Amino acid sequence: MTGTEKIKSRILEDARAKAAEIEEQARQEAGAIMAQADKEASLKRAEILKKAEADSQEAYRRLISSAALEGRKDLLRAKQDMVEAAFRGALERIINLPDKEYQKLMEDMAVNAALKDGGEILLSERDRGRLDGSFLNNVNKRLQASGMKGKLVLSKDAIRSMGGFILKSGDMEVNSTLEILFGMLRPELENEVVKILFGT
Repeated sequence: MTGTEKIKSRILEDARAKAAEIEEQARQEAGAIMAQADKEASLKRAEILKKAEADSQEAYRRLISSAALEGRKDLLRAKQDMVEAAFRGALERIINLPDKEYQKLMEDMAVNAALKDGGEILLSERDRGRLDGSFLNNVNKRLQASGMKGKLVLSKDAIRSMGGFILKSGDMEVNSTLEILFGMLRPELENEVVKILFGT
């Protein structure tokens, strides 16, 4: 082997050794990079799972909270509906009293509402048919017995009402329809009705 061939051979041998060394170093670096990547992926996966668990717990908590709020709203609506039904039922019971009891109630209301100068009473068409001819006589007798000089007369005009009356005397008007009376009494009685219905 000539000198040149020996040099070539030596260069190739060194190159192969260097290539093997570089390849081994690259393999080790690749292994280290893969190990680091696996470690980071595991950490990231654990972080994502932890966040997902926290998010799912928060979502669950919000869902439970929202459901509880909706439940409270539904319960409140149901209670309000029951209170409304109680007042509506009471109004209907009064409107549907037997005629004699209803007339006695109307007479009492008219005596309490009457003004000293008398006036005229406006009734609904239904009440005109329910109240007999003694209605105004009974009211006026009671008013005279209490010392009032004025008399009440029945108006030719009718009102739209479920029950009760409107009393007019000059420029004064007293609305004693049952709807108005119930509306005025409701704020005063509502707490009592709630206690009766729900025991609170």
